[in-house]
Amino acid sequence: MTTRIKLLLILLNSFFISPSQEINQIRQLEGIYQGQVEDGYSFCYKTASGFEKTLVINEILSVILEKYPLHINTYVGENFIISFTKDTIIEEKRSREISTILRLQKLVPRRHFQE
Repeated sequence: MTTRIKLLLILLNSFFISPSQEINQIRQLEGIYQGQVEDGYSFCYKTASGFEKTLVINEILSVILEKYPLHINTYVGENFIISFTKDTIIEEKRSREISTILRLQKLVPRRHFQE
């Protein structure tokens, strides 16, 4: 095979990789838990440019829910560090993203000691 044909095959092969084959990295952000919503659990976070955005997490590992039962409104307004992945699910005619929390760490407010 010539080099041109090999390059063409490599290029064509890259078009046939579906989103479900993407390698999903673990993302991490700091957010405030807003409560349970219809599609999952809602967190508010600030972007690097300072804008507030809402992230809805669809799934949480059961081990995390044992430690932080988010379905009870006890943790609304609390700060957390959220480690999660986003997976693309391809169904017949559409695709959708599912976010799963892999780790949740509650942030302790800074304590001020009086001398």
